[in-house]
Amino acid sequence: MSEDAFSFGKLEEVFESSPEISLHDGDRYVIFSDLHMGNGSWTDDFVTNSEMLATVLSRHYLVGSFNLILNGDVEELQRFSLAEIQRRWAQVYAVFERFHAERRVHRIVGNHDYELLNDGVSEDGMSPIEGLRFRHRDDTLFIFHGHQALWCYERFNRFIGYVLKYALNPLRIRNRTVAHDSRKRFLTEKRVYEFSSARSLLSIIGHTHRPLFESMSKIDTLRFEIERLCRAYPGAGEAKQHKIELQIKEYQRELEHIHRHNAAEGAQRSLYNADLVVPCVFNSGCVLGKRGMTALEIQNGTLALVHWFDAERDDKYLRRGSYQAHRLGGTSFYRVVIKQDSLDYIFSRIKLLT
Repeated sequence: MSEDAFSFGKLEEVFESSPEISLHDGDRYVIFSDLHMGNGSWTDDFVTNSEMLATVLSRHYLVGSFNLILNGDVEELQRFSLAEIQRRWAQVYAVFERFHAERRVHRIVGNHDYELLNDGVSEDGMSPIEGLRFRHRDDTLFIFHGHQALWCYERFNRFIGYVLKYALNPLRIRNRTVAHDSRKRFLTEKRVYEFSSARSLLSIIGHTHRPLFESMSKIDTLRFEIERLCRAYPGAGEAKQHKIELQIKEYQRELEHIHRHNAAEGAQRSLYNADLVVPCVFNSGCVLGKRGMTALEIQNGTLALVHWFDAERDDKYLRRGSYQAHRLGGTSFYRVVIKQDSLDYIFSRIKLLT
């Protein structure tokens, strides 16, 4: 069996076995993935944004009547035991439990916490699943971690965990996830894209740590925005033209920054060699960013990619005029909507382009 056939077969298996629930326009969900919670040591990548996540979950999403979806790799069980993770991050688990007490949380497993699926029910009382389907009118939204798109994670996950725990831990070597391998990252996205577009699905994944909206990466989005602004420029008034000029310069600087620091990613075509990109793949990114954390929100019939940041560490979005940053009262944490669209519009485009 070819790798593609194996991966598509596994994705089909996860899709068919995933529970399905109805999604109404009044429902609210937030999707976080890839926390990689460890034991609080220097090898624990979760430390950087741990306080921000706990605060944002309890003071924004819990009180805002959001349902929480944890889309895999919540714990770093390939390097640490569940007991030591829970001891170190008891405050975070207490927030999870508050969502669970109100039946407002879903736990999806990833490759780094896959063993929870075999255990049945995790110690925090939440039953782990491998995927979740939403039925929105006549359309389907499919949420899963995304590691299933690469056969190596399905066949050798236990061996990979053994190497991490008993070889890399003693050598004090940090994690090397798929997020550090541009080839595997793009291959994962490509296979999910092909699977989703063939079935006219809207798929939400994590795993690669790279935020995606409507199948487009940040590079793609910047390029499209520059083109849109260039088209709008001739018909704009003088004052608006000046704003467009400044915005294009800002986008150009962002592209140059990405190409300088992520040469491999910049050289890749993330449009999956498609003439017309089907907006069927979304990725919530991760909680481990140096500049903050990203998530996907569903509310009022819209889907939005949001970025949370600590202004004491990075105030880039406060200095820009292109984004509106909203402060979480009494904290230095801010929320920015990077991009959003209505679900009806997204599904219409999926139908028309597939």
